[in-house]
Amino acid sequence: MAQTGLLGPYRLTFDGVQSAVTTTMPGVFALGHLDGLGRFCVSRVGRSDSDIRGALCDFIGSENYFKFDVLSNGKAAFEKECSLFHDFTPRGNRIHPSRPSGTDWTCPHCRILNQW
Repeated sequence: MAQTGLLGPYRLTFDGVQSAVTTTMPGVFALGHLDGLGRFCVSRVGRSDSDIRGALCDFIGSENYFKFDVLSNGKAAFEKECSLFHDFTPRGNRIHPSRPSGTDWTCPHCRILNQW
């Protein structure tokens, strides 16, 4: 089973997010549940280019658990989200992660160049 390399899992509740994510920075996350053996199963991945805590709060109620990592900038968050997307093909992500408008960043796995 592939590993996310993210911190957690934590409960996807307001209190869970507030206690786990203590900064307002770019970051990446995975949402999911625990299987019968207690393993985290990824159902969706995402990112924030500026506020990972706020982004996670938007998903409260959609899943039971989350994992996350804070990153130094939006480009690092985009590239990590792309990696998670390709590694896990989560059912909650129907299309490839989009890059921020005004950037020419490409996916480090498939080198997609089209604007989404």
